[in-house]
Amino acid sequence: MGTLVLAACPGPVSFVCDLTSNAAGSASATASDYVLGGLGAAFIRAAAQVGQMAVGALDSTTSIDLTASWFRANVAVIAAITLPVLVGLFVVQVIGSVLRREPGGLVRAVVGVAKALLGAGVALALTQLALTAVDEVCAYIAAAAGVPVVVAAGEFFAFAALLSGLSPALQILIGLALTAGFLLLWGVLLFRKAALVLIAVFAPVAFAGSAWDQTRVWTRRWLEIVAALVFCKVVIVVVFVVGASAFTGTGPVTAQPSGGSTPGITETLSNALVGLLLLTIAVFAPWLTWRFVHWSGMEAATVMNSAVAANPILRGARGAGTQTRYAAQQAVTSTILSGAGAAAAAGKTAAAAGTRATGSGPGAPALRPAPARVTAPRPGAGGRS
Repeated sequence: MGTLVLAACPGPVSFVCDLTSNAAGSASATASDYVLGGLGAAFIRAAAQVGQMAVGALDSTTSIDLTASWFRANVAVIAAITLPVLVGLFVVQVIGSVLRREPGGLVRAVVGVAKALLGAGVALALTQLALTAVDEVCAYIAAAAGVPVVVAAGEFFAFAALLSGLSPALQILIGLALTAGFLLLWGVLLFRKAALVLIAVFAPVAFAGSAWDQTRVWTRRWLEIVAALVFCKVVIVVVFVVGASAFTGTGPVTAQPSGGSTPGITETLSNALVGLLLLTIAVFAPWLTWRFVHWSGMEAATVMNSAVAANPILRGARGAGTQTRYAAQQAVTSTILSGAGAAAAAGKTAAAAGTRATGSGPGAPALRPAPARVTAPRPGAGGRS
């Protein structure tokens, strides 16, 4: 037996119901698209605003001046606190050198104190010069490419195309990723400024370690970290400028984008992803620069040691020094042994001479003659004639 199904809108009014349901579905879809589209557009606009401020911070809010009066005052305070530490390290180095009987340790102690007293001021002056040189190099790179850093970064992130060509869900995802990346880049730039100021203030402490062999690594670590923080700005600028030249056709040869037509949605999304990758590299620029500086420093030290060891003049001098030291040790040993043998022989001679002097000297008592031996006559021998 069949089941009777009643239509919700029977008869001639059925088309009205269909029209109403279609209108309600389209209205709900339009409302959801409007809400999601508004969210996506909001995320893209937020990413554009944060990106502009983060890239603009390369030249404005993150500039560093190590010649300010407040900075020099703080360095003077740290230097005064470090002076007892320097004296203590010098005393420890001298005591260790004396106990090990190592004259070279005393020389290193004196040289380390000289480095500690003069090195901090020279290092800070060179750091300020390096910061100025880095700013000029970054400006020259941007001028030679014909594209400022902000424009070069904008070549990857065509925010207008992202607003019009992507779906709301992709807009939200891309906007979140770009916002997070630009915030991290801005944080890295602020960290670079704060870390450089703090590490530069502790320059007297780092150079005070030169007075003791066990703390000499402080100076090298300080130099590596400062070099990485100073030159990471060049890496960030090169990442955006050279990346724009490679992927969008802007550079020293063609200052304008190579393609005159509007890029499609695929190219726009591809450029955005490439920009995210380069943004990640820029965020890790201080760490990458530090690894490079550390590696190059170790390689340079290894090559220098190998070159010094392979130098025939120094190798001959080292061999001659070794032979001279060995000959001196042999001479000293022979002298000591011969002196001991001569002293023993002299002692034996003196003992023998003393013995002879005891028997024949003018003041020696006369020797008593041995008593004559009397032989008794045998019995019966006297009656014989």
